[in-house]
Amino acid sequence: MLHRMVLMARSQVDLGSGSLNGDLGLILSHCMKTSIEHSLTGALVWDSGHFFEVLEGDRDALRRFYERVATDPRIGDVQLLEFLPLAHRSYRTWAVGTRGRGQHDPALQRDILAGHVTAAQVQALVQTIVGLGPLAESPDLVCAA
Repeated sequence: MLHRMVLMARSQVDLGSGSLNGDLGLILSHCMKTSIEHSLTGALVWDSGHFFEVLEGDRDALRRFYERVATDPRIGDVQLLEFLPLAHRSYRTWAVGTRGRGQHDPALQRDILAGHVTAAQVQALVQTIVGLGPLAESPDLVCAA
């Protein structure tokens, strides 16, 4: 059955300039590979030292993905903000993105510190950042019905 999962986690790796050549690049390439292999659509972005992800796909594939992320030492304080069934997907691909260098949302930073980030905020953030142009994107992972 099709589900959506919304995650937020603190990065334990460098997210700055050149970081795509290190652990960040390894994390992103693994996420891209997993998404393609299991037809998980959605997007991952990072901002304010945190990862934010919206994923859609098979319930069991999403659960396995979450278990791997929750035990990855490069990722801390993983929060599952939403996990619910869907009638249809909102994404056709898996994409990754971030804001421009030095750009952060002060309201988001306040909400992170206060522990009040919601699934709706993460979804809006992911759509906004990826909508500006993803750093990388998979081919279409779903076929038209």
